Amino acid sequence: MHLHPIDLLIVVAYIGGTIAVGLLARTAIHGISDFLVAGRALKTHMAAATMVSTGLGLVTVMYMAQEGFVNGFAPFIVGVIATCAHFVIGKTGFLVSRLRHLRLMTIPELYEIKYSRGVRLLGGCILGLAGTLNMCLFPILGSKFVVGFTGMPEAWTNPVMIVLLVIVVFYTLMGGMVSVVLTDFAQFVLLTLGFAIGTYCVLTHPDLGWDVIVASLEQHKGADAFDPISNISYGWTFVFYFIAISFIGTLWQPEVSRPLSSADSEVARKIFWIQGLTAVGRAVIPMFWGAAAFAWTHLPSYTGAYAADGQSAVPEMLGQILPVGVAGLLLAGMFAAFMSTHDSYLLAWSGVIVRDVVSPIKAMLACSDQSCGEDDTWGGLSSEKEVYWTRFCVVLLALMLALFGMFFINRLPETAFKWMYLTGTIYFAGTVGTVLLGLYWSKSNAVGAYCALILGAFGPLNFLIMSMVPESVPAAILPFVENSNLTNLASLFLGGFGMVVGSLLTQKSHPPRALSFSGMR
Repeated sequence: MHLHPIDLLIVVAYIGGTIAVGLLARTAIHGISDFLVAGRALKTHMAAATMVSTGLGLVTVMYMAQEGFVNGFAPFIVGVIATCAHFVIGKTGFLVSRLRHLRLMTIPELYEIKYSRGVRLLGGCILGLAGTLNMCLFPILGSKFVVGFTGMPEAWTNPVMIVLLVIVVFYTLMGGMVSVVLTDFAQFVLLTLGFAIGTYCVLTHPDLGWDVIVASLEQHKGADAFDPISNISYGWTFVFYFIAISFIGTLWQPEVSRPLSSADSEVARKIFWIQGLTAVGRAVIPMFWGAAAFAWTHLPSYTGAYAADGQSAVPEMLGQILPVGVAGLLLAGMFAAFMSTHDSYLLAWSGVIVRDVVSPIKAMLACSDQSCGEDDTWGGLSSEKEVYWTRFCVVLLALMLALFGMFFINRLPETAFKWMYLTGTIYFAGTVGTVLLGLYWSKSNAVGAYCALILGAFGPLNFLIMSMVPESVPAAILPFVENSNLTNLASLFLGGFGMVVGSLLTQKSHPPRALSFSGMR
């Protein structure tokens, strides 16, 4: 390991301080509202900082960097589209203002308010599945960064992953969303400094620099490294899909938990406006590092071990070119990013499983021998029980993530970036009908919601299954298996189509429920 003692001291000091904050935050937890949404008391700047920190996790750096390593500058379009979408959301309050006005803690809660308890249960199951699959890469990619950056032997990847998970789980169990918010602002500062200094070092390194990186991409990748339309990994299908997903992505539970934790709907809008200012940098800088790492591995003097590994080449490069002190600062920032994303995601998916799957089942069982209906007393878990079972699910999910990282990391279709959006679309496609149309179309009903959830999830799940046995796939649908962009875009349409058709055919038998937004700013 080539990490200097000064750099190691910086990292250890940060980890120790973070754990101390987690312990202190435990005294502020008095119920499930405090644990999952910090009592809904976040003001604009703190909420924006903590949301940016969650969106810029270490896994984000890794999969964005891999895209830059594999595709050069072409994926920069991702950051441009995301920024434009966040500006529009911040200006109009699209989706987030209405969701915050309803005082939700999880998105599936809307399913019960607008549709039925059964829709909430199905939606919670789909969201929990999509979120867990989406998060499977987080721990192992974070571990690969630490191993590559510090120069540890590659065989240490799994043990390092387990240590990182233990730290994160302990921190999350202690303070829930309160501890997350308390430390995210410091993490935001560290990440900003680390990105700026790291990029400066790449640009000014004698063996790299802008001209060397561009020349290497031109030589080895050609026009595909600069044109997202001609690049077979993207094209117009991906552009249309990503424009849509940049707006629907607002509904991703770890992301939307910040607006739902805000003081009011006006603060929720401002959060997205401020986050939009950072969206380009959060995507483009790791991608640029990936392109630089590609050039680095093609230098005549390169003697590293990751010339063909777009995930590990970036931390290897940064660990070798950053000066003492700066390396420790960046590694502390990346560890902060690892913690911020993991604790937010663990809380989000555990909260969904407990509040939107376990609690509704208990409520249904409580009414099974009685005449109570959906609109009667909740009958689910108490607030204290929800905190208890949410903590239990945090531990259970961490164990599942560790097992996936150790045994399935090399069996994924396409790149890590495509995996993230493919698994996310299992949930996103259904929200086109259930949430988007549910909030803005008065005729949406429970039957349409069931159709939207089932049809929307079908495409991505089918892709994951068929991609494992491509030799058995009929030629007519092979294009949907060879490129996830087409499957993802079609799934978004299916989610909306299911809601419209299902609702219009059953307006009399299942009258729509109205939502009230009176008094919303």
